[in-house]
Amino acid sequence: METLSDIVRRVDEDRWLASRFAPADVRQRLIALYAVNYEIGRTAETVRAAPLGDIRLAWWRDGLDEIHAGNAPRAHPALEAYAAAHRTAPFLHAPWSALIEARGADLDLAPFESLDAIIRYVDQTAGSLLQSAIAVCDVQFQAPAFVTSAARAWGLTGLLRAAPVWAARGRTLLPVGSSAEDLRIVARAAYAEAHEAARELPARLFPAVGYVALTPRYLRASPPSLIERQLRLIAASATGRL
Repeated sequence: METLSDIVRRVDEDRWLASRFAPADVRQRLIALYAVNYEIGRTAETVRAAPLGDIRLAWWRDGLDEIHAGNAPRAHPALEAYAAAHRTAPFLHAPWSALIEARGADLDLAPFESLDAIIRYVDQTAGSLLQSAIAVCDVQFQAPAFVTSAARAWGLTGLLRAAPVWAARGRTLLPVGSSAEDLRIVARAAYAEAHEAARELPARLFPAVGYVALTPRYLRASPPSLIERQLRLIAASATGRL
């Protein structure tokens, strides 16, 4: 039987790899966070109609609200793990509202209206998750510019990587008149900003943000191998640079 860590490794391997650099308690909390994010993020894959997706998203919103209100978790492995970790050191609550609301766009078959709309979507999804992951590390770190640029770099790159999956469902995410190269340009610029801002990044935050170092590899013509990703993460961790 798959553990939550096994599931996160299978569906979100780069975040899982970065989490290996964390102490055991932080690693466990990151896995719980990423497991919940995965369940919310796959809503569009599990329903046949948008209203059913709305119901599923509301179920996750309510389940998280209940945990943060101090109630027992609903019967789901990800929520149970999240609740157990939350009792030890509370997770941030607010980012989930933005993330779940943004995920409603996954149920819409129409492309995004503009590049700005895509960026807002990434800010609310990848950005909210990154904000929560940083808080897990319990480090005093206030650098909203880093969070924004790092999340945009990773989130936009993720959308580019997922384009074939969306195309198989008969959908394109790109606004009319925009191209994949437009997203690459924005992603590269965001990564450059994150790379520079990471000079001040506390080492203890690496498990929560280190996967962003893989962005340039994914923006190449061919994706990096597992060994290349592992070596890149080791190098980034050793140097403290994304």
